[in-house]
Amino acid sequence: MKKLTIRIEDYIYNRLNLVAIDNHTSINKIVASILKKFIDEPKEINYLKELDNKLNLINNSLDKISKRQYKHFRISQQHFANFGYLSNADINEDKCLQEILSNKDSFNE
Repeated sequence: MKKLTIRIEDYIYNRLNLVAIDNHTSINKIVASILKKFIDEPKEINYLKELDNKLNLINNSLDKISKRQYKHFRISQQHFANFGYLSNADINEDKCLQEILSNKDSFNE
């Protein structure tokens, strides 16, 4: 086994110390296991994980846009239906529009 000296920030040292205390081991063993895990992990998998995370973010964003477009479409339909009807001129009294706007279908998540 070889000996290695490293310099780290106080914050990182404190975090390593807490992990070592929780696991009832030394900081050296914690650092060695972190390095071993990082070196042994294939690099292609890291890139695939990162790519998968980005694709999931894009997919979630597309879902949000789709839901918002659908809500806008429903509001536009209601506006078209109300066109020319004086009884629905006040948006606070338009029950259909209020139902669309207060719908809890997670459009804005």
